[in-house]
Amino acid sequence: MYIVIVGGGKVGRTLVSELLEDGFSVALIEKDHEKCEEIASKYNILVIHGDGADYTVLESAGTRNADFVVSVTGNDEVNFVVCQLAKISFKVRMTLARVNDSRNESIFKKLGIDFVFTTTNIISKIIHETIHCRDCGFPFVVPTFLHRKSKFDIIRLIVPSDSPSLNKRFAEIRLPKEALAISLVRNEEIIIPYGDTILLQHDILFFVLRKTLLDEVKSIIIGPFMPPSLENNDNVTTD
Repeated sequence: MYIVIVGGGKVGRTLVSELLEDGFSVALIEKDHEKCEEIASKYNILVIHGDGADYTVLESAGTRNADFVVSVTGNDEVNFVVCQLAKISFKVRMTLARVNDSRNESIFKKLGIDFVFTTTNIISKIIHETIHCRDCGFPFVVPTFLHRKSKFDIIRLIVPSDSPSLNKRFAEIRLPKEALAISLVRNEEIIIPYGDTILLQHDILFFVLRKTLLDEVKSIIIGPFMPPSLENNDNVTTD
């Protein structure tokens, strides 16, 4: 799979590193000559010094053969033009854009950019979900599920040592009908949970569930929420 990235700042460089680790072929376009030299010296990729919003520069990066074009510069106008050129002139299947001003997000979406990422909105939504989930562990929520009007969420639960479901087979765990365990991570390995899968301490479970069922599922996997009692020191732990 071939990916063209426009923008060699912190986001672009991090993306290059992660995509290369995953075995993707990557080309990067950057206007700043020093950044180009720095990236070219660190990574074995095609690095082009130029304006990614220029047709000829995109063409020289092999955009016509790209599976994805990702524009992550600090300039929304550039990111928009890059993705539009990729879509219209080079027939790229998928375009992704960073949006720095959240007021531009709806415009990008309406005009055909496939995926739009606004840092401000992403951070605020993650903080909101973290507060909402409380003791769920850090929740990963697919962006389309993050909309407050959505009836469903994808959440992550970490199995504690005192879980009511510890050492039980999934077939024995009575989950609500509209709560589905879609994956389990154990020792950095992803497992699809089946009826005979046994739940162990420190397992990380991902669920698709109706938002109204969050507390019920948490009580099944984590246990009922018990606020610490000042009168019972056994319930209080210190580091």
